[in-house]
Amino acid sequence: MLKQLLLLPLALLLGACSLTQYNVSEAEINQYLKDQVSFEKQLGIPGIMSSKIRLDEMQSRIGRKQADRIELDAAGDLQVSSPLGSQQMKIRFALSARPDYVADQGAIYLRDLELVSVKTEPADIGAALTPLLPTFNQSLSLFLSQTPVYRLDSSRKNEARIKEKVEALKVEPGRLVIPFKLL
Repeated sequence: MLKQLLLLPLALLLGACSLTQYNVSEAEINQYLKDQVSFEKQLGIPGIMSSKIRLDEMQSRIGRKQADRIELDAAGDLQVSSPLGSQQMKIRFALSARPDYVADQGAIYLRDLELVSVKTEPADIGAALTPLLPTFNQSLSLFLSQTPVYRLDSSRKNEARIKEKVEALKVEPGRLVIPFKLL
């Protein structure tokens, strides 16, 4: 009986902790990316090279390599044109970014984007893209800082209640933890 009385406050405390945070899983973010986010842009260096890029396959890995960052794989199609001709290819970017929660929108954005790697298919074309990489990185960075990778859904009771009460955003392996105040 005494043990039960001692365990009761601990159980209540643990229960209260789960009521003061909301978790967004990697799977939820990946589903949101699949359903809501695609990137398409025309870029180039006038007179030298132009390109049209479309990224429509995005997958996140939360807090796996760095504790405060999300790794994002983005894949799609790239068409590059130059005075020497045109080339169609598949492209895959590995990116790293810091998630940021914007309370008035109930949305998570990616900030401080870093381009980790670029792969192309056919592979021998990748070196020719070097002059365009800073432009790709800048465009993707701007896009992901303005396009949420997840938005709390106002039609879901739990998400609607916490939207404005979020204190911070914590990155844990495989999920984002959104702590909030009950009052």
